[in-house]
Amino acid sequence: MKRILNAIPALVLLLLTSNLAAQQNLTLFLMHDVPQANYVNPAVAYDCDWIIGVPGLSSVHVNYNNSAFAPNEGLRYDSSTDSLYLNFNEVITQLNNTEIVASTAHYTPLYAGFWVKDYWLSLAVSEKVTSFNTVPKAAAELAWYGNTPFVGREASLAGLRANGYHFREYALGLAHQISEKWSVGIHAKLLFGKGSVYTPNTKGGISTNALNFGLTGILDTEVRVSFPIEVELDEEGYVNNIELQEDVDWMQYMMNRKNLGAAFDLGFIYQYDEATTFSGSLLNVGLIGWKAELNTFVSDGVFEFTGTDSSTEFNSGDYIQELADSLRHQFLPKPDNNGFTTNLAPELYLGLTRTLNQHLNAGAVFYSKFLRNKVMPAFTLSANTYNYKKLNASISYTAINGDYFNIGAGLGLKLGMFHLHATADNALGFLKLENQRNLNLRFGMSIVPSCTERSKKKKSPGNKGISAMPCYHNPYKKESRR
Repeated sequence: MKRILNAIPALVLLLLTSNLAAQQNLTLFLMHDVPQANYVNPAVAYDCDWIIGVPGLSSVHVNYNNSAFAPNEGLRYDSSTDSLYLNFNEVITQLNNTEIVASTAHYTPLYAGFWVKDYWLSLAVSEKVTSFNTVPKAAAELAWYGNTPFVGREASLAGLRANGYHFREYALGLAHQISEKWSVGIHAKLLFGKGSVYTPNTKGGISTNALNFGLTGILDTEVRVSFPIEVELDEEGYVNNIELQEDVDWMQYMMNRKNLGAAFDLGFIYQYDEATTFSGSLLNVGLIGWKAELNTFVSDGVFEFTGTDSSTEFNSGDYIQELADSLRHQFLPKPDNNGFTTNLAPELYLGLTRTLNQHLNAGAVFYSKFLRNKVMPAFTLSANTYNYKKLNASISYTAINGDYFNIGAGLGLKLGMFHLHATADNALGFLKLENQRNLNLRFGMSIVPSCTERSKKKKSPGNKGISAMPCYHNPYKKESRR
């Protein structure tokens, strides 16, 4: 337990400065001529007969979001030692009551899309790792300053949550144009969970008596784990240490099918008039039930610990050891044979494009991600090309996480039978990573051996038998595509 207590500051810093989730693809969302836009709007279909992702490199997506601070806001240079150090005092002054830190990594080794009559079908297999955590400001202050700022009052830990999961996703997609104005789409997903850490909620906090510096803690929290770990208990049955199992069979871990889940995505595209298109999607509505490698740890009691005098230092070794002896009798493993359920984090996209000319449109996207009791919004403006056979491009501006300088870019490039795509909502951020609160990148490669564009197979009514231009634009009716 002493090792756990000593690691508290590092754990809080890790939560604040590293992973937590948001998988937004704001630049990609309005690039409807890039087939991978179907990932974020199931109503998007491709104009060619079929497409196959390059095995192992169909699509890779990574994302990082931190509403608390950018690394450089807390880093300082010490010229005497020629080294960097973390000035966490500066960081804490910028924190709101509750901060969100999130990260996502998606790997899609297998993807295919093709037309069956008037329906665009897609198949995808993806590995997805996501974490999303909330950190109250008082928890960071307690970890960094100790109990000194909280003498005579409580350091509230309400809202402290750590969540993360890894699952495999099998997705079947269907897109269809149901009228001249409306196209709709759906992804139905079968999920197999591999590993999870889940904190339902944390209530309570730690108070310091102003007279004797005694600590009183009221903690009501629970941590549920589905992962191959070993739990070491002391003689009284309390948690003493947690570590990874020896000789973990990672093949068995990857092929585990006991943690079953399901989810779906919905999307639409609406052609309002000749120049204006609305689109939207609701993604990741679903859940996973966890049944394998279960461990649950519970704290639901009150503990008291009285310091010796006012000179006692919160971070001193003796004080920590005695406090650990009190704390460890509040945390117990709990038998859990029924398992637990985690919800995915739903995402909402709403987009608008307005045609500027035959090859360019302007767009706006509102985005929101729902992280249990927190909402993470974002807004993007973009300019997007269309009606080019070899190239589709986009440049975007995004406001997210209190960061109002995110310049993104997107590229879809056709090189013979190979189709490349790459998008980033903060492309310039990769030049100075230490300044960023938000980073994301998606890239991949697909194969289209031949392309008979579906729009060329149909004759436009009233055009005297002359085929319209490929899908994007009909010069006879002045109809514009998204």
